Amino acid sequence: MIRTSPMPQRLFAALFFFLVALVCAVAPMPVLFRSLGIVLASYLGFAAAGMPVAYLCALVAPPIGLIGGDPDWLVILPIVLSGNLLAMLGLEFAWRYAAVLVSPALLVTPAFVAWQLSRKPLFEVTLPWHTSEGTWVALHFLVAALGVLLALYLDRRRQLHATARQSSEASNPAGQTRAARLR
Repeated sequence: MIRTSPMPQRLFAALFFFLVALVCAVAPMPVLFRSLGIVLASYLGFAAAGMPVAYLCALVAPPIGLIGGDPDWLVILPIVLSGNLLAMLGLEFAWRYAAVLVSPALLVTPAFVAWQLSRKPLFEVTLPWHTSEGTWVALHFLVAALGVLLALYLDRRRQLHATARQSSEASNPAGQTRAARLR
């Protein structure tokens, strides 16, 4: 999977990104920015602390946003939760380069389906995105793609750093004995 930070940093990053997702869910902002903040916190939590934090931010934080009592958030919450779950599953199972397209596409699928179905007379419903459905879908796709690209960059950087550290320890046996003593 992804290479994460060492344990103390991973714990603090997990706590930080979960709290960011909670603040985004509860803050009195427009629904679009709430959802974008939660999505971004989920992807950054994945990049910093791994998949459990991504699931925590994506699936636990949005329902806590109901504390604010916003009826628009209640209406859009099933779309947000289903999109976040699909995006995190796509990120987990298509990790590496395929995830750049799979995860954002799965994130916007429920919103796109709701947008298309709400045009039909049988499923006619007024969703709280107020005629900006295309903006909702496009911004969520872009934020998710940016999050996956950032996670790929950080993973690659950690891999190069670990490889350089291993090669320097292999070329310097005295450094290995010193490192073994420090453990």
